[in-house]
Amino acid sequence: MSNTTEQLLRQATISTFENLAFLCLEDDNAVSADEPPVDAVVAVDFHGPMRGRLVLRTSSNLLPVIASNMMGEDEAQRMPMQRDALGEIANVVCGNLMPMLVGAEAVFRLDAPHWGTETTDVRSSDTPVSSVRFDVEGGRAQAELYVFAGRDWLDAARLAHATA
Repeated sequence: MSNTTEQLLRQATISTFENLAFLCLEDDNAVSADEPPVDAVVAVDFHGPMRGRLVLRTSSNLLPVIASNMMGEDEAQRMPMQRDALGEIANVVCGNLMPMLVGAEAVFRLDAPHWGTETTDVRSSDTPVSSVRFDVEGGRAQAELYVFAGRDWLDAARLAHATA
């Protein structure tokens, strides 16, 4: 896992949560047995010079908070709106991350966010290129970046960031 990729994923995730959901994320370095599970999972597939998936996992108790902060109190009570709000967070994190990783000149297509099982269609043999975890408002959030094809673009981006 590249420290540069991790830093960029961390930056994209923090800024998106702060700007869209008005939530402050704190790095989660320790895992404790009593922490809430990350049981709400949404993913955004991306296609372009690289093909992969951004997976965003949060504690389900954060869904109404995120929806309320983004859309207003009335909408926050409805599960479809809560899912839409978290899906938008994942979409923006992914959209902000791609140019940070490979440059603004690269063109990517992002699929609509989709909800899935805990694994969100990621095979157990797949290892994220980068993963970051945060504490937030009595819950947790985790972002994972998977690259399935086009790693040469990611490797070139890592090299460019390392020499900059």
